[in-house]
Amino acid sequence: MSEILNEYMSKRLDEINLNDYKTRKGPVITISRAAGCTSNIVSKQLVNRLNELEEEPKWKVISKEILHDSALELKLNPSKIKTIFETKNRSVFDEIVQTFISGDYQLEKKMIKTVTNVIHRFGAEGYKIIIGRAGNCICSDIKHSLHIRIDAPLLWRIERVERTKKISKEEALNWITQTERDRESFRKSVKGQKVESDDYDLTINQATFSDDDVVKIIINALKIKNII
Repeated sequence: MSEILNEYMSKRLDEINLNDYKTRKGPVITISRAAGCTSNIVSKQLVNRLNELEEEPKWKVISKEILHDSALELKLNPSKIKTIFETKNRSVFDEIVQTFISGDYQLEKKMIKTVTNVIHRFGAEGYKIIIGRAGNCICSDIKHSLHIRIDAPLLWRIERVERTKKISKEEALNWITQTERDRESFRKSVKGQKVESDDYDLTINQATFSDDDVVKIIINALKIKNII
């Protein structure tokens, strides 16, 4: 009986928290990037530029905080939370079996739900730049939001990974393929279906624009959408 009550109270608290944050409307920027592209310099320059436009520094880049806050809520090591961002190659039969014989399956579902709630709370709080983690899917209901995709031709990304990681072309391609598979797996677990190109407000080709150009494009898009 106590387990049923605990489950009910947990669900009600989740609903209360979500309803509270649904009244908050951002602003939030989500940045997704194709494997081989980078957002580190762009996000740092963007947050600095946005804070220059404010009377006080409000904007903040969110990345590792997602794992940290989720781990605190679940009382788990952040390394355990990371496993949900890895590809799960399971058959339907395997999933059914795991449901009955293992607590790991339910824990994974709980971790995904917690991470999703944490990301949405960050977005709803406002003045956040969320890097990856299916932020565009999770924060799609937030009114004042801009969802950016940084992409580039595959050959350009292979050459960049080959250069930065000092690995062969074949290894670079394998890394890109696996990374994309992991990210798509997590996005699908959040959204329930494949993420399409129209899930982004703007896709920018990193092969043809400098980091400074990308920041300027995002700033202009924010102004056009009346977010800043």
